[in-house]
Amino acid sequence: MAYEKGLRSREEIVSAASRIVLERGYAASSFADIASGLGMTMGKITHHFPSKSALFEAIFDQAVERFRAQTLPIMSDPKVAPAERLAAVFERLEKFYVHQGEPIGCPVGHTAMDPVTTSPEMQSKAMSLVGDMEAAMVRNLMEMGWPERKAERRAAIVTAAWQGAVMLSRAGGGIAYFRTMLAHIRELLAEDPASS
Repeated sequence: MAYEKGLRSREEIVSAASRIVLERGYAASSFADIASGLGMTMGKITHHFPSKSALFEAIFDQAVERFRAQTLPIMSDPKVAPAERLAAVFERLEKFYVHQGEPIGCPVGHTAMDPVTTSPEMQSKAMSLVGDMEAAMVRNLMEMGWPERKAERRAAIVTAAWQGAVMLSRAGGGIAYFRTMLAHIRELLAEDPASS
C-alpha cells in the first residue's frame, strides 16, 4: 500500500509539474517555483526526484508515453480513412495545446530546442517521436494517393509548421495564431493529390 501511495504521489507530482514547465519552459522553472506551485515541500519532491533534471525527464517521458499510446495509434486505425486519421490527430493536438491556455508549450519542442538543459537521451527520444509522427503522416498521405517523395516533403513541412506554430505562439502570437496555423496544416493535409 505504501508503495502504491508513493507511486501515485510521484505520478501526481509529474502531472502537476508538467503544467508549470509547459507554461514557463524548463529553464525558467526553478525547483522552488515548482514546489510552491504544487503546494508541496521541496523534501516531498526531492524524495521522488533528486534534481530538477530528473523531474523534467519524468515529465518528458510521461508526455512521450501518452503521445505514443494515445495519439500515434490513430494514424494506423484501419477503420478510419487516412485523411480522417490525419484530421483526428491534429484535432487532438489542438485540444492538448489549447487546454493549456496562454502560453502553450510542447514537451517535445522544449526538449529538442534546449540542448543545454536536456540530456542527449531525451533529445534522441524527442527526435524519434517526431520522426515516427512524420513517418505515420507519410504513410497516410501515400494511402491518400500522394507519391512517396511528395508525401515525405508534405509531412516534413507539416511537422515544421506544427512545431513552428507552437514556438511563434509562445513568442506572442498566442492560441489564435496557433489555431490559424493548424487550419492551414489541416488544409494542406486534406488536399487531393489528383488536383495538385
